[in-house]
Amino acid sequence: MELIKIGVDVGNYDTKTQNCTVISGYKKYETKPEIATKVLEYGNAWYVPDISERRPYVADKTNDDQCLILTLFGIAEELLYIAKKELEGEYGKSLQDKLNEYRAIELGLGLPPGHFNSLASKTLDYYNRKFSEEVAFTYRKFKFRFRVEKIKLFPQDFTAVYKNKESLVAKKKDYYIVGIGGGTVDVVPVSKGQPDVNNCFSLEMGTRVMYRKICADIQRSYGEMLDEVLVEDVLREEETVLPEKITTMIKENAKKYYKDMISGCIQQGIKLSLYPVVFFGGGALLLKDSIRNDDRINNPEIITDINANAKAYASCL
Repeated sequence: MELIKIGVDVGNYDTKTQNCTVISGYKKYETKPEIATKVLEYGNAWYVPDISERRPYVADKTNDDQCLILTLFGIAEELLYIAKKELEGEYGKSLQDKLNEYRAIELGLGLPPGHFNSLASKTLDYYNRKFSEEVAFTYRKFKFRFRVEKIKLFPQDFTAVYKNKESLVAKKKDYYIVGIGGGTVDVVPVSKGQPDVNNCFSLEMGTRVMYRKICADIQRSYGEMLDEVLVEDVLREEETVLPEKITTMIKENAKKYYKDMISGCIQQGIKLSLYPVVFFGGGALLLKDSIRNDDRINNPEIITDINANAKAYASCL
């Protein structure tokens, strides 16, 4: 029996493990869908990832089982990734044979530092209850069966920065972490090397909010109804067939949104011009040019690995 350590970062936009990413949204079916390939069968229901089913931001994710289902998606994808890598050096075994060897896992999860004191106990109790017995489900037609031997919670973003050996900011005593996620922008002041949980705060100005505002502005100006994927493609500098007037408006609106977001942070009293700042999250990658060109911030650092939270959780188990 092989023990596997897995970190799962359940975000409002995507759910990440050390090596995999899954959309943080799904459709639930009471009967098995025949066309979909990424189907999770668990507890007499079927779940299929769906970009249109991402839900609004909520601080307490234990009020329903959405977070549990997304965690199972993440665990399944990570176990498949590990099994495929290990099979490269083995012969005579199928992927299912390899998955059958993974009968125990340790699970690392995260919470925003600002919510850690108030929600850590409740979140840990929730997962320990859900995973108190052997876990069994089917995903992509493969069978998974394992016990969760240990579950640990970590302060998200801070753990990833602290464990990042390449981060120069993390070597300092006092700095700020600005995590730009799908639902929120989370600001973590770090004092004497530890997160100041009493002064953490979140602004509901994550990338999904930005996407919705940009799409609404495009519709008002040009009558075109875009979706999040098209906006994200433009901001990632990926190939698009959108006309130049629309791509230009998307980029300009994103710059304005970034300025408003940082202004909101400054209004909360954080001194971005006086202390080192490290930006984190998928939103930081989309807005990296605006971050680097912001004269209100002195030499900002950007962590580009969107799986960094999950990697840090797993490494701390």
